[in-house]
Amino acid sequence: MPVDIVMPKLGLTMTEGLIVEWKKNEGDKVQKGEILFVLETEKVTYEVEAPEDGVLSKIVVQEQETVPVGAVVAYLLKPGESTAELTDVPAVAPAAEETTVEIKAETPAAGALVNERIKATPLAKKIAREYGIDISTITGTGPSGRIVKADVEKAKEIIARKPSETSSEEKLVKLTGMRRAIAKNMLTSKTEAALAYMGNSVDATKIQELREMLLPYVEKKHGVRVTITDIMMKITGAAICEHPVINTRWTDKGILYLEDVHMGMAMALDNGLIVPVIKDINKKGISQITMDRIELISKGRGGRYTPDDIKGGTFTLSAMGMFGLENFSAIINQPESAILAVAAIMDKPVAFNGEVVIRPMMNFTLTYDHRTIDGAEAGKFCRTLKEMMENPMLALAQ
Repeated sequence: MPVDIVMPKLGLTMTEGLIVEWKKNEGDKVQKGEILFVLETEKVTYEVEAPEDGVLSKIVVQEQETVPVGAVVAYLLKPGESTAELTDVPAVAPAAEETTVEIKAETPAAGALVNERIKATPLAKKIAREYGIDISTITGTGPSGRIVKADVEKAKEIIARKPSETSSEEKLVKLTGMRRAIAKNMLTSKTEAALAYMGNSVDATKIQELREMLLPYVEKKHGVRVTITDIMMKITGAAICEHPVINTRWTDKGILYLEDVHMGMAMALDNGLIVPVIKDINKKGISQITMDRIELISKGRGGRYTPDDIKGGTFTLSAMGMFGLENFSAIINQPESAILAVAAIMDKPVAFNGEVVIRPMMNFTLTYDHRTIDGAEAGKFCRTLKEMMENPMLALAQ
């Protein structure tokens, strides 16, 4: 019997997925583990592999179509099977079939509206609608002159090459699921949370010294390199444990206090921002935090995040020292109650033991939801954070 290729469930919260791209065509031979297609959820893209050897016999869900978890998207014929095996297979995705749609079109000669049957696949019609292209103006190259996806894409390219009235270089980039999710989340944070800010500057001398001390040991034992961000996440997790109100969520029934600290790590991808989560960071040492960070970064670069990798965060740290920023603030990652923005370490003249000396200084800014965290509590947390940053052994002693 043919093997059903279905939309996988990548996490507890996933209900549907969008087929972004088919890596194989109908009739292609595939081996177990080869990538069949790429799917997209709200904020994750994922490559789906072939479950076994065979031939990709029939694709029933086309690119840019969304289907629920568990829906069949294609069929794989095992070695020795033929297309005859698909005779009794039901059509599980009628929207992907070639059908004829009826629309009204204006005839150039008379200028009157008449009923005209335009042959086009549902996918071609859908893409034309998304691009704002009148499908009746497209010449079809499919069977019997039917308009297919490639015809719409070609029409889009022709339109894009035409100069605008102002001869500008304007370009419209279609919104992805990730970009829509980012926009929704950030707007929610701005409109529903009572955002407040406070920050401080710290002497990062001992943080740098701790990294230099840990670097050869951790690299030799685990094969990974500790970063300032790893140490900062450890310190921040320890400071949160001293001030549980920071690790809360606002609910209609009351303020929910969360026992463990799951640290979100703001990370930029080519197509947007994502926040993978290091779970139970308050229970982990710097070596484990480093290994978790590297694993999550590797997943992100390889497009292998699952929804569970980016869910469940209780607090987020955003480090942008690599851009040389002296100060910045961040927007809370809903439904969390706070986020910490950590800027670059810069050598600056400061007063130290009655003298002006050059020290490696670093600024941080806490953005917090004033509905759950009062200013005084945020101030206490920032004080503890500064103390631990300037003496990181306090965090390691927990």
